[in-house]
Amino acid sequence: MFPYPPPPYAAFMAPFAGPPRLPPPYAAFPYFGAVRHPAPYVQAVMQLQSVTAANFDAELDLVAALLPRHPYIVVDTEYPGTVHRPPAGARDADLSPDDRYALVRANVDELPIVQLGLTLCDTHGNLPVVVDYETGHHVERAWEFNFSDFDVSRHRHAPASVEFLRSQGIDFDRARECGVSSAAFKDKLAGILSALGGNELTWVAFGGAYDLAYLVKMLGGGQPLPETRAEFMARVRALLGGRVFDAKYMAENCGRGDLRGVGLRSVAANLGVPRPIVEPPCLAGPKSLTACRIHTVMRLHVLSQDDVAAYEGLIDGLQ
Repeated sequence: MFPYPPPPYAAFMAPFAGPPRLPPPYAAFPYFGAVRHPAPYVQAVMQLQSVTAANFDAELDLVAALLPRHPYIVVDTEYPGTVHRPPAGARDADLSPDDRYALVRANVDELPIVQLGLTLCDTHGNLPVVVDYETGHHVERAWEFNFSDFDVSRHRHAPASVEFLRSQGIDFDRARECGVSSAAFKDKLAGILSALGGNELTWVAFGGAYDLAYLVKMLGGGQPLPETRAEFMARVRALLGGRVFDAKYMAENCGRGDLRGVGLRSVAANLGVPRPIVEPPCLAGPKSLTACRIHTVMRLHVLSQDDVAAYEGLIDGLQ
């Protein structure tokens, strides 16, 4: 964990220097079950908890208990690709923000969510520390929610995207059998957010148009997304509460050339965010953790407080 208050950047980066510390045996990432990997920059073990129908009530109760002290909620989603695309010969970058939102809306309205990664932290970037169920040891915790909504034999999807998710370890048949329904997730999460009342939350994503759209779709009970970008952002604030940031938009527009036009892992590497000794699958849980680390460095060590505030509500691809 980061010390209190946050250190200057040189001190923040100091633990990354020198020879790497070897981790304990590194468990392969199964689709279900807790996954542990070392965080080389802290004297702690990181636990990525896989969430299914069997444990989602208990895990969301834990999230609710942790939110008052860890009000930053960083999310990432996995979904079965896109089936609505730009016109032939056009790229996303060629479209207007309204046209890009129209594509997001069409795809999210039609395609179910597959996974949601969720990482909490406090204002200094500390992740919550909990007691591991199996060992009794204190661990840092993040979550990967696996949903049962998507049926590969029934729903439209991008075959290459589905095959990629399979290659990363997702078992779609088992997800249909054991995953969380988005309706049950919505009921539980909406109750948690309502119970928090006036507690200020900060929601973060990296390239977050689809991530926020799937949250809005689930919390809206599966209803179609709003017609316009302005209505969509109003719905985001009404359903989520608090502030919304996109760490990718912050990185793209902070003035550093090495953070422009590159993806999640490259931004993390260029900011000095360490990677685990063994690279985890490219799925929602690890990606939400990386996005959390990026956002922490951006707001504590790259941007001023005034600059950070200016990025509120600015979502990559929708500006």
